[in-house]
Amino acid sequence: MTISWDLWVIFSITTASLYVYYCLYQRTSARLVYSDSRSMLDPVRRRLAEQIEDIVKFCPELRNPKYIPTFWAANQWANLVLFMVKEQFDNYFRANIFSREILTMPDGGTVSIDFSDDTNLCTTAPVVMFLHTVTGSSRDTSHFVRYATSRGWRGCVFNRRGHGEISLTSPSFNCMGDASDTKAQVDFVTAKFPSASYLAMVGISAGSGLVLNYLGKEGENTPIQAACSLCPAYDITQAFTQLAELYPVVDRHLLSSVKNHFLTKNRQILSSKSQAALDRCYQAKTTHEFLTAHYSFAGCDSADDYFAANNPTEWVEGIVRPFMLVNSEDDMVCLPKNIQEDMVKAIGGALLLRTRKGSHIAFNEGVLGTGSYLARITMDFLEAARISENIFKS
Repeated sequence: MTISWDLWVIFSITTASLYVYYCLYQRTSARLVYSDSRSMLDPVRRRLAEQIEDIVKFCPELRNPKYIPTFWAANQWANLVLFMVKEQFDNYFRANIFSREILTMPDGGTVSIDFSDDTNLCTTAPVVMFLHTVTGSSRDTSHFVRYATSRGWRGCVFNRRGHGEISLTSPSFNCMGDASDTKAQVDFVTAKFPSASYLAMVGISAGSGLVLNYLGKEGENTPIQAACSLCPAYDITQAFTQLAELYPVVDRHLLSSVKNHFLTKNRQILSSKSQAALDRCYQAKTTHEFLTAHYSFAGCDSADDYFAANNPTEWVEGIVRPFMLVNSEDDMVCLPKNIQEDMVKAIGGALLLRTRKGSHIAFNEGVLGTGSYLARITMDFLEAARISENIFKS
């Protein structure tokens, strides 16, 4: 019996695909890092640690964490490229319907909130607020919002100053985002949906640091009940210092993106505050240099003041809500060497999910790569947090 060439090719491709998938499956176990509640002496920290333990107990995906990347895009670069292609497809071919509210800050700056089209949800539906990437907006976050809506959550995106196709209206911006602006946006959402049964917040990439800064600064005053920080950089005084050396292409792309997004589009209004500061930002040769140089536009007197006000590691101890951090070992932006497991174990209410694959905020899954593990595990965590809190209250 002879096998035709076509059948042999199909058999070979199928066998190779199954083998690759098997290899990926064997290497996809993820690791959880969190505190043992029995080791927490402070009663507040002990209760937070107990909440994290309950969340893990109520969430099967966290009890046995495993991210299986799309087998033909498992490499860190292929994963990221697939994610970017999906993002562009989303922008140009999907009808992502948002309604916008614009907020004017005390200094004349402008932020906005984009709300998803979710009129079918009841008034008590839980609300999740998304904080976008360094040059992002609701356009780049729509797949998260869409997935949250499919799970019964009302989603919205907090557009920061200079984002969401709104130019700067005051000579002020912050690459990492401003926690006081975020507070104003949260206040608006809580007033708009006073009957919401639960409030959560999710920060993505640059937004991952902002969510920690906001929660740490607000402490017990925040109405947010649980949060996720996706691909955080931890200590931003050090996080990007080696990026230009280890991943020069990534660093050049980031630097070019932030210069174009913040400086080129807003040159006139920024120069009205300080031409010297604007020149200093333009002269930056790396992402870290730009972050250090833009302190004047973030309302700070020096780079040291900027980092003291905006470094998540300075504020994380003030967080009194359960939150999950997600980091990948092959992230080329927020490098795995920057992950601080000791910090996670010390503060009680944190859960760190470390995966072997995922790249930077990509985490594609499924045979065709259409799924998002990051969106799925985020909503799984928030759902489990909601269940845990409801049981505790009852």
